[in-house]
Amino acid sequence: MKKQAFVIAIFSLAIIGFIACEKEDSSKPTLQLKFNTVTSEASLKSTVANSIQFTSGYIILENIEFEAESDTDSLELEFEIDGYITVDFATGEMTPDLSGIEIVPGDYTEIELEFELWDQTEQPSIYLEGTWSDANGTAHPIRLTMPLGQTFSLEIEGEFTIHENSTMIANVTIDPNAWFLGEAGDLLPAATANNDGIIVISPDQNDNIYDVIKDAIDEISEIEIEME
Repeated sequence: MKKQAFVIAIFSLAIIGFIACEKEDSSKPTLQLKFNTVTSEASLKSTVANSIQFTSGYIILENIEFEAESDTDSLELEFEIDGYITVDFATGEMTPDLSGIEIVPGDYTEIELEFELWDQTEQPSIYLEGTWSDANGTAHPIRLTMPLGQTFSLEIEGEFTIHENSTMIANVTIDPNAWFLGEAGDLLPAATANNDGIIVISPDQNDNIYDVIKDAIDEISEIEIEME
């Protein structure tokens, strides 16, 4: 199997890579959207906070758009999924499954991928549970509840060939540990726990940490990459 791959870090939420992969059969080319959720423990490299790890929860998406364009008006690829799409953080599995979307073969010069977080109800679009360990090694349960409606987009310009018997894979890596590597991690020792002993980070609880994470996501939600 021959592969041509590139991986682009677009923001602390995600890394997106497109892999053009030849298949053994002669079926139509397809696009697969996959989510890679980071559930391993990460060091915060701080004198007041030791490590953090999120192992369960969900991400809810409202809208996913994919577009690919060529230099000619006759070749254009576009699809949009508008609805309630859930990503299980523990497994990375999506409901509904988006692993076999048929696409048109050809030579493209621009690829765009965009997805939105669900914000239509009081249910948070990001809900994660895990553990934070302080400088003494004491573990504290932590819960991240973020009702965001943020849109994330990636635009890549270059030369991309989709063959008749190939699969294009869009990998989106969600790494919430990265959100706590700076100021948010330094604020954790002063965070307050609820009656169940859980440190909840939300608009209503420990909102100073919530605001830092929200601002970080807002600032790096869009990027343009040019491939030579």
